[in-house]
Amino acid sequence: MNKKEIGFLAEELVRSYLLKSKYKILEINYRTKFGEIDIIAYDRIDDAIVFIEVRYRSDSSYGSPQETVNYYKQLKIINSALVYIKNKNLKEVNYRFDIISVTRDNKIEHIKNAFVPSNKLIYF
Repeated sequence: MNKKEIGFLAEELVRSYLLKSKYKILEINYRTKFGEIDIIAYDRIDDAIVFIEVRYRSDSSYGSPQETVNYYKQLKIINSALVYIKNKNLKEVNYRFDIISVTRDNKIEHIKNAFVPSNKLIYF
């Protein structure tokens, strides 16, 4: 399998996990001029819109999932999230940024609030 196929399967596994965890999937591969958000979901328990970056990890030699979402990737996700919030006219909405990793053996690690936007990151 190539990287694109592996990524698609990982995202499919994460979507299934989210649905079982009572999330509502709002968007898949949401694209803006700033970049793409893998999954946008609604967390019914926390009453929050969740912008999710999915990472496939064949092993940990390249670092943890959080380490692979660097400053520039965070900036793209945050700005894309702002576009989504503006386009959907979501005022005073709770939101967060999560990373969900999938390992070669299909183990899922869900990191809630993996990063938090700061004024320095937002260039929208």
